[in-house]
Amino acid sequence: MKLLFASLLAGLAAVASGFSTPAAPSSSYATIQGSSSLLNPISGESASPILSPNGKKTLVVVLPQLGEFDSAEYCEFLIAAEKSLEENNIDLKVVGIGDTTAATNFCAFTGLSPERLCIDPNGDLHRELNLNCGPNYGILDAVSNDVLKFFLRQLPGGIPSDENQVRPVATAWLNYLAMCAGIGAPGTLREILRGYFGDKKAPERFRDDDIVTAGPIVIGPGVGPTKVGPFEYRQWFADEKGYQRPVELATVRLKAMVEVLTKWDKYVSNPLAIALRGGTYLFDEDGKELYSYKSRGVLTYSETMPRPLTFLAPYIGEDVARNPLGLKDNGGGELVRGRGILKPAGKLMKLLSALFKLENKLQAQLLGAEDADYAAAKKKIEETIAKDKVVVYTYSLSPFSSETLAVLDEVDADYENVELGLEWFLLDKEKSTIRTELLEMTGQSSLPHVFINGEHVGGLFTGSADGKWPGLAGLKESGELQKMIAGESSAAALGEPVLQ
Repeated sequence: MKLLFASLLAGLAAVASGFSTPAAPSSSYATIQGSSSLLNPISGESASPILSPNGKKTLVVVLPQLGEFDSAEYCEFLIAAEKSLEENNIDLKVVGIGDTTAATNFCAFTGLSPERLCIDPNGDLHRELNLNCGPNYGILDAVSNDVLKFFLRQLPGGIPSDENQVRPVATAWLNYLAMCAGIGAPGTLREILRGYFGDKKAPERFRDDDIVTAGPIVIGPGVGPTKVGPFEYRQWFADEKGYQRPVELATVRLKAMVEVLTKWDKYVSNPLAIALRGGTYLFDEDGKELYSYKSRGVLTYSETMPRPLTFLAPYIGEDVARNPLGLKDNGGGELVRGRGILKPAGKLMKLLSALFKLENKLQAQLLGAEDADYAAAKKKIEETIAKDKVVVYTYSLSPFSSETLAVLDEVDADYENVELGLEWFLLDKEKSTIRTELLEMTGQSSLPHVFINGEHVGGLFTGSADGKWPGLAGLKESGELQKMIAGESSAAALGEPVLQ
């Protein structure tokens, strides 16, 4: 009887649990749900409430100003992940500070659907959610409006027409600029530097066909070609793949900066809200908060900036969450030699080639080299490069020579290293004559010289004189070096040298 009674109670408890009231939504969900400040981005009419029970999870991304650089950058990732969000029953809602004009321009620039967007003209929801707004500095009463006007005159948007708005707008700018300097904005300076110096932990960020134009500066297509007025050059890291390269992310941000600064009045309708930051919220089907993050600075819209959507991995999968743009992502690969500071240094050395050529010939002459010496040197070079598949001419103290050997070791190449001496100024007549004859044969004045299958492919970073080969580092980056060593390479040209 006791057993029967216990079973009956257990059954009643199970039935009762099925009719129990769901857990109350989280406070952040209730705040967003109850906000009356959100407007339709097209009509400007009320869009509240933007959350409604539909059996799906909801991702709410609260952006700062639609004209803030963070906003376009974050939305590029969100748009790329939109299909995966839908497939996993997650609704995407985006809220940004601005008016209908700002929304129209923002959606046109980013590709975000207006159906996903709501506008918060005065940042009221941001304040209701207690989102960050910088160090909360104020301006001393002793500072006159004339001083503030001079300050505002230097900034986008200039001086507000309403005299009463001068001090509030100046205060908003003061807090925003303080955050740009890293004051009251943890992570901002680190993120700015990451944009310029690159990040091996992040995937590529700039597509091969992307082009950014900023006045006389044109970058692209891709990360290599750069034009500044009449001058053109290729970035030294252009041939490296699989990671966020130096200035790559800064270039993406430059694109957003140009868009906003050239249309400031269309993007920023309320400068009083310029210091307000954003936040990210993920809710389950019942409004329970699964994840939240509040940005504390500029360019800190995610707590995992190298991969901003990592928090979504449990819900949409690792692949899309870690690399929604689908660009190359292997940390730069396992073959890392032939990179780093030596590349730009090699470019600078290229500028001295004319001087090196002159010095090259003069040194041999001063050491007494004659026609017979040059003929013997040429014969010796031809015999050496014919005998071995890979031949390298180096100086033992040269960092470029050392790195060349390291690149070859990294790809397990068998090679003959012909060491001419410690450095160019320490060569005797015989080695100096070989150096001069290498110049005559290849057009390259500096060492190292690399020959593969009897053909000169350049130096470490300098390509062959005819432009057929991009140098050893370029061959390695393209995978052509490995093919040449294995005897699988075609004789087709690989394009222009890495460093011109």
